[in-house]
Amino acid sequence: MEYALIDTGVWYGVFDPNDRYFSQATSMTEYFDHVELVVPWPTVYETLHTHFVRKKPALHRFEKFLKSRKITYIDDVKYRDDALQDALEFSLRKGRPLSMVDCLMRRILDDQNVKIDYLLTFNRRDFFDVCHKNRVEFL
Repeated sequence: MEYALIDTGVWYGVFDPNDRYFSQATSMTEYFDHVELVVPWPTVYETLHTHFVRKKPALHRFEKFLKSRKITYIDDVKYRDDALQDALEFSLRKGRPLSMVDCLMRRILDDQNVKIDYLLTFNRRDFFDVCHKNRVEFL
């Protein structure tokens, strides 16, 4: 089985027809049946923010999707402290603003004990180096 890590922006694009990435995200869904989806909990928190949960049709589609798929949720405890430090370091001292969730995903991609074959994101620039290093393909 191959594993795909999913970034928050993909969820918005897939489930909200008004999202600017809707057409791109919809084309990504063809991969969903061929891989096991790996979802870090912080991306779920980020997705279910106030603006998204007020969009009932999108929220219903997201709920139905989550209940109909085999999804591996990744606990963030192991990565949390380092992701916080990374976000501060990159953003304040390295001139490369990265969100804490992106830093956490980078930590997961870099973890040799977590099998990730693909990354689904619209933000390749923030993950290119770590994906290249670990031979993770972008979808």
